[in-house]
Amino acid sequence: MAEIKLPTQAEAQQQMKKKLAEMDNFLQRLIFKRFIATFIDMVMLSAPAIIIMLPAMFLLPQKPVNLAALFNCVIFLIVALAMLLKDSHYQIGPLDGQSMGKKAMNIRVTDLAGKPITAMMSIRRNIIPALPLLVSAVSAALHIVQIPVISKFLGIAVILPLFLVALVANIYELYKIHTGEQNRRWGDELAGTVVRHD
Repeated sequence: MAEIKLPTQAEAQQQMKKKLAEMDNFLQRLIFKRFIATFIDMVMLSAPAIIIMLPAMFLLPQKPVNLAALFNCVIFLIVALAMLLKDSHYQIGPLDGQSMGKKAMNIRVTDLAGKPITAMMSIRRNIIPALPLLVSAVSAALHIVQIPVISKFLGIAVILPLFLVALVANIYELYKIHTGEQNRRWGDELAGTVVRHD
């Protein structure tokens, strides 16, 4: 009868350390891929918006109604909607429920069971990254009809605090990616999602 050799406690600890190091390396690569994917998504969403909005600021009339601000408000809302829905399950060419950045980095967002996420899950997941766009839309809306004292007051009393909340929430998201279980950010926890290798 063949004798089964069990690893010693030191060997078992060494194997466990090696597996933990491999898992840590895997998670660090996944975090890096997520950052690159987010950067690609931000560029792909914001570059066209900026290219469209800049000429509008100079070409559209600003009095009696600021059409440039109205146009910018609409563009911010469109980009925010795209940001909110970018991870939902859809099929557009090679993008199968992935944003352009996630496709490039070969990662995707799934629910905890590994299934594609719904539009509502995508909205819950991406509400925090979309906050600056939504606040920008509100800021532009305040300038559509310019009432000097009221516009300045609302800018300081409403828009500035909203931008600060958006900034703090997004910083917390970055913190959660590094410290959260399975590197899940706050939006992942709210939506019940996780980022996986494709």
